[in-house]
Amino acid sequence: MDDFNKKVKEKIKIYSGNKYLDGYIKSEFSTEDGEAVIYLNVNNKNELFDTMTVNNQLDLNNSIYEYIEKKTSMLGNQVPIRLKIMGCNLSSHEQGIVRHVLKEHFAIELYNQQLEYIKYRNKIIFLIVLGLISILLYGLASIVTDSPFILTILSFLFSFSIWEAMDSVIYAFSDIKYNREAITQNLLINVEFVESNKDKSE
Repeated sequence: MDDFNKKVKEKIKIYSGNKYLDGYIKSEFSTEDGEAVIYLNVNNKNELFDTMTVNNQLDLNNSIYEYIEKKTSMLGNQVPIRLKIMGCNLSSHEQGIVRHVLKEHFAIELYNQQLEYIKYRNKIIFLIVLGLISILLYGLASIVTDSPFILTILSFLFSFSIWEAMDSVIYAFSDIKYNREAITQNLLINVEFVESNKDKSE
């Protein structure tokens, strides 16, 4: 058991270190001038586009978005990303559609995340203001009344509002800010298309 626990600690030290992570990123992604490259291979347009969508509502397959988000989640939010789509030849018009739809998808995600950001920001401001008002009223009430009920209520309001505000800042608000940065990183992905020689020969 002691040997096993020792091995566990050794593995945690190795795989949680920056050295391993940096090496993993360099081997997993082709990094060029600090830019990470993600390769997406598709055999035909049906793998790229959602066949249930058409015209102005044309969309990419959900698996494409999931793949991109899975890969980019391994990187820091400050790393510029280039997506190379390989395996099928698209016209210039189709390439433009892919770029537009991809950006539109992450733009909508960013918009929704921004709404969450604003909601929690306003909640935190409200709770802090409520806490300040409560402590001021507590100070005034302690002067003009000896009612333990009123003092207890005001003390509870102050403690509750400040606690909830700090909890929102530490957990929910920080997570939303991180997710917003991650979505923005995906929104700024530079998309390139690598033509398939196989398709040309056919």
